[in-house]
Amino acid sequence: MNSDSLNLSDLYQFIWKKIEKAVISRHEAWHLVTVGTVRENEPELRTLVLRGADSQSGILWMHTDLRSPKCRDIEKCPQGSLLFYDPIDRWQLRLKGSFSLDTQSDLSEAAWIKTTASARRCYQGPAAPGTPSNTIATNLPSENVEPSFGRDNFGRLIFKVSKMDWLFLRAEGHQRAQWELLSNEARGTWLNP
Repeated sequence: MNSDSLNLSDLYQFIWKKIEKAVISRHEAWHLVTVGTVRENEPELRTLVLRGADSQSGILWMHTDLRSPKCRDIEKCPQGSLLFYDPIDRWQLRLKGSFSLDTQSDLSEAAWIKTTASARRCYQGPAAPGTPSNTIATNLPSENVEPSFGRDNFGRLIFKVSKMDWLFLRAEGHQRAQWELLSNEARGTWLNP
């Protein structure tokens, strides 16, 4: 893709296609996303797997263990950010917006049903994520766990995008653009990098 010949609308659509491709393929750099929340006025970052995206509504989602401290962070302060970086394309994408938790919807239930047995084990651990342990621990359950066990710990972490900031790092000169998403309309502008 030649970004020099793109207009803001085409670039915006291309970015969403790249996000949607990352949902499907674990080999895409944007499949793993850095999630930023706020805890006691301090930034908290962690990496999650991107599980879904809807460009029309400006929403992305990941899966989370509802016992995780990030869920308490979100209940207290829903504002946060996502960060994507592709080292091959040298594209950085920063998203600002708000988080919410989806625990009991049909979409949440469908996501749980779609998870593999090995993925479900992450939500079946006996301890809440981030709690102290006397030794190095995996926090995985015993092998013989009822398949539905852990559903109460599982939810979708929903992110509604309010601002998108794209940066292309290149030797010929960096390029940058930004969009504000208002009422599902994206208003873009080029920025000096």
